[in-house]
Amino acid sequence: MGLFAQVGGSEQPQVWRAAFIVLALVGCASTLRLLARARGDRFLTWQQAGAALLYALIAVVGAVPELAEPFGLDPIQAEALMLIGLIVLGHALVWRFMAGEGRAAKE
Repeated sequence: MGLFAQVGGSEQPQVWRAAFIVLALVGCASTLRLLARARGDRFLTWQQAGAALLYALIAVVGAVPELAEPFGLDPIQAEALMLIGLIVLGHALVWRFMAGEGRAAKE
């Protein structure tokens, strides 16, 4: 998504807006499918629910950029902050698996 924002820039906002909407909807749908498979792991459930929510918000702000104005942000800034949130959630998930939780036990 970030690359599309750089391609479109502020001169052609329709490029990044369309990309953010489409890619966020794909991300949200994929995350919801994963969420449906989470079995009792609260951390994973909350992480995936948070990611799905962020993806949905990214799509909404892409479709209705005026929603960023009350926060004193340009729409592209609001989108960037939400993408940072997705990266943080992803990092937390990777850290958890790298630290040992979620990996297969050694035999």
